[in-house]
Amino acid sequence: MKPRILLVEDDEGLGETLKERLEQDKYRVEWAKTISEAENLYRPNAFDLVVLDLRLPDGNGFDLAEMIVKKEKDLPFLFLTAQAGAQERLRGFELGAAEFIPKPFHLKEFLIRLERVISLTRPHYGQKWKMDTKEIHLDSFLIKNEDGTSTLLSKRDCSLLALLLTDPAKVFSRSEILDFIVGEDSFPTERTIDNAIVRLRDALGEGSIRNVRGVGYQWIGPLQPLV
Repeated sequence: MKPRILLVEDDEGLGETLKERLEQDKYRVEWAKTISEAENLYRPNAFDLVVLDLRLPDGNGFDLAEMIVKKEKDLPFLFLTAQAGAQERLRGFELGAAEFIPKPFHLKEFLIRLERVISLTRPHYGQKWKMDTKEIHLDSFLIKNEDGTSTLLSKRDCSLLALLLTDPAKVFSRSEILDFIVGEDSFPTERTIDNAIVRLRDALGEGSIRNVRGVGYQWIGPLQPLV
């Protein structure tokens, strides 16, 4: 599962382009065109990154950044703006901006810088998750239970779980899963997948993964990143 992004951009064409491109890369994007819309969308712990323009119809992006910092000081944000003089950049970095990208810009450069911000500010993003009272630690191959005990996962089972978590909205076919875990088993078969799913459900509960008959499997459990 990719990070959740709050995009604040009043330019219709640019906003649509950025939202579409980010969602192609599986980022989850909420787009606001004004400070008022952004304030209505913003909730603590609802986003993993904020992308801010400076010149907005109802105010200045610096004011919105200040509000976010007061409520959630660890939430990374970057500015994407035509107002990119030395004074603006200085104020942006003093507020804690992770990046200050001047317009016009190359879309690929924007994506690279955005990914860099996420990797630096959320180094464990995608590796540690919370499901109800359980914690999923993909980097340690284990599931931590509420009572302090842990369930160890095999490399193959952990790889399968990681795949399901990359896109909870998607039903992964057995053939896709086999392609992904090839090399994890000398002779992987659909029975290999089914057995792994049984073990994961035993560890996480029946409300974690559903079987779509004749197709494959999908993650359905509640999920929050641990960072």
